[in-house]
Formats: sequence, structure tokens, C-alpha cells
Amino acid sequence: MASEQELLVRFLTGQREAFRQAVAGLDEKQARSAPSASALSLAVLVKHCIDGERTMINRVAGAPEAADPVAKWQAGWQLTDADTVPALFAEWDEVGRRTEQVLLAETDLDRVVDIPANVRQWLPNDTAYTVRWLVLHSIEELARHAGHADVVRESIDGAVGHGAKQQPGTGWG
Repeated sequence: MASEQELLVRFLTGQREAFRQAVAGLDEKQARSAPSASALSLAVLVKHCIDGERTMINRVAGAPEAADPVAKWQAGWQLTDADTVPALFAEWDEVGRRTEQVLLAETDLDRVVDIPANVRQWLPNDTAYTVRWLVLHSIEELARHAGHADVVRESIDGAVGHGAKQQPGTGWG
């Protein structure tokens, strides 16, 4: 039987894989395109999710916060020339390894984590920001954005489900 920490790591890993599938088979131009009603591209969604997971695990680990976490979050929505799909996924692999290391070493998922006041204003006021809450919130955010990624991918080339492997009307298998 897996520990709760192992289950949380598995869910995070599964959400990261959903993004890999959404981007599979696309070139850089397609990954940076915003073909739907949204201004979001697959590459920007990946970058944003990397930033979110890194922020979460750094908070859990007690690492110092950015001087302005809100400005840092806003910058996470902007692609640079260095933000290629391979570079982004290499970065996310590194963040994922750190997440796994920190979570598997965590002995108290109910431990309250300090959240800066200028960040708390954007979060629910009626909760204790425990390690568990932060990880579950990260899973929730990744899942939400994986859904966005599915819509963007379908808008690019009609692929649904598992990236380029599925075409509309062919099932989810």
C-alpha cells in the first residue's frame, strides 16, 4: 500500500504526463500558438505549471520566497526565446524530482506552511495552508490547466485525449 505522500507524488506525475501528451508531436510554432478563444498556448501553460509547482514545493521545503511573489507569478505567463518545449520539460523534470524528494521526506502533511500576506489575499481565507492543502491545490491547478491544454491541442490539429495518438471520434483508448 502506498503512503499518502507516494499517492500525491503519483497524482502530480500523472498531471505532468497529461501535458507531455498534449504537446506530443507538435513543433515549437504549434506549441507557442494560441489557436483557441483563449490567449493561452501550450508552451505558456507548461511554463505556468512549472512555476506553480516550483513555488509550492519551495514553500513546503521552507525555501526563501521571491521578493515579489505576485510579479514572479505574472512573469510565469510570459515566454522567452529560451522557453523551448524541450527546455521547459527538462526544467519540469527537475522540479518534479525535487517535489518527489521533498514530499517523500515530509513526515507531517498537516504541518502549516507560511504563505506571504500578498499571496494569501488570493487564496481562501477559511483554511490552514498545510502541506497537504498546498499539494492538493497544486494537483487541482495542474488538472485545470491540463484541461485547458486539451482544448488548445484540439484547436491546433484536432487531436484529443492522449495528444497526437487520438483523433476526434476514435475513442479514448
